[in-house]
Amino acid sequence: MKTFKIVLFIIILILLAVFGIQNQEYFLTGGALHIDFKIASLNYTAMELPNWAYWALCLVLGLLITGIRGLITAFRLGRQVRTRDERIERLKGEINSLQTRLDMFIHDPYIKKHLEEEEARKDQELAATEEK
Repeated sequence: MKTFKIVLFIIILILLAVFGIQNQEYFLTGGALHIDFKIASLNYTAMELPNWAYWALCLVLGLLITGIRGLITAFRLGRQVRTRDERIERLKGEINSLQTRLDMFIHDPYIKKHLEEEEARKDQELAATEEK
């Protein structure tokens, strides 16, 4: 899989190089960027740059915006994982304490005797209702 990724990356680089060489005239041509909102005070003209600079600027801005959104998402998910881990640990502690209480309850001879008597009484009641 690693060699496949490397080969794919090399193929993409070759295609980009061919595209750049074939369109070299376009990328080296310069031009000013005009922004006009059709309101007299909202006109802006950027300095003249080659087209490749505008492409690079748009790429960098896109990567920056997606990177910031990714960081926000990562921090939010990290906080969720942390709170859920804390909840899991708290519930594990509660399970352990309940298991300890149950073990003490079951192994207590007085309670065990009472439970056996209660089971026997329920069995007798069930047998009496079945006879009727």
